[in-house]
Amino acid sequence: MTLGLIVLLSFHVLASVFWAGSTFVLARTSGAGIEALRRPQLGASIVAVLTGAVLAAWIHGGAFGRTEQVLMIAVVASVIALLVQQLDRAHVARSQRIAAGLLMIAVIGMVAARYVA
Repeated sequence: MTLGLIVLLSFHVLASVFWAGSTFVLARTSGAGIEALRRPQLGASIVAVLTGAVLAAWIHGGAFGRTEQVLMIAVVASVIALLVQQLDRAHVARSQRIAAGLLMIAVIGMVAARYVA
C-alpha cells in the first residue's frame, strides 16, 4: 500500500509541476511556444486531475473537514484552469494568464491543506 501511494503521489506531483510550470512560462511569454506545449500540457493536466481524484478517494475517503474543504477549493481552481486553457484557445496569452492565477491558488491550497486542520 505504501509503495502504491508513493507511486501515485509521484505521478500526481510530477504532472502537476509540469502543468503549472508550463502554464507560468506560457503566461509570462504571452503564449510563445504553445504549439509545442499544448498537448503535453493537456496530458499533464489530465494525469494531475485523475491521480488527484484517486488520491482523494484513497487518503480522504468520505471526510469533508477543513483539510478537505481547502483541497476542494484547490481542485475547483485546477479544473477551471484546465477548462480555461482548453476553451479559450483563440486568446492564448489571456487563457494562460488566467490559468496561471488559478493554478497558483491550487498549488497553495494543496500545500497548505494539511496545516489548516
